[in-house]
Amino acid sequence: MRSFSRYVVIACWLCVVMAGPGWAVDRIDEFNKAKRGLQLQLRSKQPGDRIEALKALQEFPLADAVRMIHNSLGDPADAVHWAAYASLLKMSGNQEVCDTLLLMAHKAVHRKGDSQAAAPLLAVLLSSDLPSVQRDTGEFLDKTGASQNGLQVVVALADELGNHHDKADVLPLVRLSKTKVFANHFGVRRAVVQALVRIASAEAVGALVEMMDKVGGEAKADAVEHLTTVTGQIFAMDAAAWQRWWDESKETFEYPTRSIQTPYRSVAMNTASGYYYGLPLFAEKVVFVIDTSGSMAGPRIAAAKRELTRAIAGLADHVQFAVLAFNDGVIIWQKHLVQATPQAKKAATAFVNAQETRSNTASYDALEAAFGFDTEAIYFLSDGAPHGGKIRAPVDIIAAVTAANQTRRISIYTIGIWAGFPGSPLDLFLKTLAEKNEGLYRRVDN
Repeated sequence: MRSFSRYVVIACWLCVVMAGPGWAVDRIDEFNKAKRGLQLQLRSKQPGDRIEALKALQEFPLADAVRMIHNSLGDPADAVHWAAYASLLKMSGNQEVCDTLLLMAHKAVHRKGDSQAAAPLLAVLLSSDLPSVQRDTGEFLDKTGASQNGLQVVVALADELGNHHDKADVLPLVRLSKTKVFANHFGVRRAVVQALVRIASAEAVGALVEMMDKVGGEAKADAVEHLTTVTGQIFAMDAAAWQRWWDESKETFEYPTRSIQTPYRSVAMNTASGYYYGLPLFAEKVVFVIDTSGSMAGPRIAAAKRELTRAIAGLADHVQFAVLAFNDGVIIWQKHLVQATPQAKKAATAFVNAQETRSNTASYDALEAAFGFDTEAIYFLSDGAPHGGKIRAPVDIIAAVTAANQTRRISIYTIGIWAGFPGSPLDLFLKTLAEKNEGLYRRVDN
């Protein structure tokens, strides 16, 4: 069977080469003759055989061929998956192919949990140079982003492009940054920035510089950290300075050939606009969550209130913020984010100072309430392991919050007040919660 399928592949290639410009007239007939053999080859146990079949299929820009290639995107062999993607990419200049891909993406989006299936299809469509395809794909993404499931698809799309680590994917990411769903959702903006960070090329550096002022404080800090690391330039959060440097240097800039690894936020730490317990404040939209359980009574709550009110006082005028307190329930200062005006800061300070301690530590309920705000960052302070609330086990809280944050991409910074010995239940809970959610953890033992 393998030898027969190999023969079919060779025959397909010869048909293409020998037919010349007129081959398109007979392409459906040629494909139908080759189809069975190619189907058999795609079921071969040898990845190399399957890859050969995919290469042959890319010469037939027809809906049936597209569907056969699409099935190989889920191949267990990574090499076959990438060969299928590459085949679709080479066909992206064909209108029929793109129409088929868009229809398949539409079906995938409306099947719950199929964001991973839609992502590579949309990546191909964003890579197409056909103006009509660019327009239709942009409209599709904007419409898709109106639903939670749709947002998962768009974020998965950005992740898919970043996972290629290919400079060819900078252009589709830039095109994604021109959509309304990018402008309207922080999670999408951060996913695009994170994707560009994973592409080691000058093109990705230029794209990051161009979109710095469009992405939001936390995502901007991601960009600054990466740009500072790979360029050696120190312009902090000054987007205009970065742009001037890039305008002067883009023709001669060479991306570092060696791998550069730095601890998360170690580079960008000094570019923050303020600090809370030593943790940087980058976000333009932030929620503070303070534990007011019984164990916080005395010096702990006094210190926590002092540090929180100091952080609030230092917020820049353009920042929007909210404050929550929690014990056996959650007390919310305002239902929506509030601009950091002097009046708002004064009112928030009064709210914080008025909080009294009482029993229980409903950590999950507090985090769930914080997620109800349109925020970029959450600062979560506690002195005790979760006790009470909808979800009580620390591991289950981390799993639920991290899953909910897959699309939002919120930074969760955590502060442990007398969190016990390193590796204690509270210490491990807060440390893991931060690490899995784009944040940092700070122990406070005095």
